[in-house]
Amino acid sequence: MSSKMGSMRLRVLLPGGLIVFAIQIAGAVQFQISDPVEFSKIIDTNAVFTTNATYNYQIEGAVWIPNGQFLVFSDMANNKLKKLAPPTTLSDYFLEPSGAKYNGNILDGQEGLISCESGSGGFKVVMTTSVVVGTSTGAVVTLVTNYNNLKFISPNDVCVKSDGSVWFTDTGSDSGASPGGQYQPGYYVYRFCETNGSATVVPVIINGIQRPNGICFSPDETKLYVADDGINWNKGTIMVYNVTSSNSVTGGRTNCTVSGFADGFRCDVDGRIWSTAGDGVEIFAPDGHLIGKILMGRQINNLCFGGPAYQTLFTVGQPNVCSFPVLVAGAVSVRKLAACNNGGRFMVSWPAPSTGFNLQTSDSLGAQAAWTNVTDLPQVTNGLNQLGLSTTNAAKYFRLRLN
Repeated sequence: MSSKMGSMRLRVLLPGGLIVFAIQIAGAVQFQISDPVEFSKIIDTNAVFTTNATYNYQIEGAVWIPNGQFLVFSDMANNKLKKLAPPTTLSDYFLEPSGAKYNGNILDGQEGLISCESGSGGFKVVMTTSVVVGTSTGAVVTLVTNYNNLKFISPNDVCVKSDGSVWFTDTGSDSGASPGGQYQPGYYVYRFCETNGSATVVPVIINGIQRPNGICFSPDETKLYVADDGINWNKGTIMVYNVTSSNSVTGGRTNCTVSGFADGFRCDVDGRIWSTAGDGVEIFAPDGHLIGKILMGRQINNLCFGGPAYQTLFTVGQPNVCSFPVLVAGAVSVRKLAACNNGGRFMVSWPAPSTGFNLQTSDSLGAQAAWTNVTDLPQVTNGLNQLGLSTTNAAKYFRLRLN
């Protein structure tokens, strides 16, 4: 493994011509800009693009770990999770159980690492905690292994809703298994709630999609986006579904189509979709129109938002781990704050630990509002920070804010 940095040129492709900027970057990158107004809101074309590490194996499932400020991703060829401590320190994070083959990764509301397994050790979804970095020591809890006593074909990508439900795609891409027999009859999308192996698994999408891959929610969780890469990996469609209050989905239509296929994607706080797209990353508006593309000149397998403010886009794809600062935060930076009146006492709650977030209060809203940190410490109950406050006649406003 090694890190590579050097002097390159950054080319920006604009309607009517080619503009070339000479800057210090870690690899040649180009921008194809389809919507200049929207593009300028999210990307500074003078920003520095960095190749953080070169690691010539099949890599997938990038996820940012806020408690420690590092990136974790799957090394599928060597059955391990890797750790990147920016800018360039690459090491082993966790040596997976034999045959596990972690693929997609995500953090739940309590920052537990949830992973899709697609190896011979079992096609399942697991949670990994208490990791002793660089070793095989850690607590691996199986969350789900089957539906209707039939095995999954190859769990691939995963996302978590703020209510704690876990949603994943069963793509059949790395296991060598096929539908039928001891396996599910098709490539479907499922959801469940974490109950340490006895979860009730519910198929949520079984029709209208050939091979589901990448998956994520819109920031307000009213939309579910699922990639359909085609039975022969010949499509690049991202479907959008309406999510009901009972966690079923309705509708199902093409939201956008990427170049290549949508192996992994995430939303930013404004609902734009950032998707892997062959040799780069394509960004789409919520309505599905293409804003632009970051051309990286290499295959990108997956991506995530990270960094202290979640305004760094990390990409993984053999053989490079790269990062690029952007002007908008990922939707992962959003935390829901709930409030209720409990016996005359005002109670606010939010996911624990919510690393990097502070509860703030103000007497008003708007640009002139003076927000201050709440110094009282919350109690942690059932995975939530809970703080009781005395009611007053004056209006009080609360928010969660990244440090």
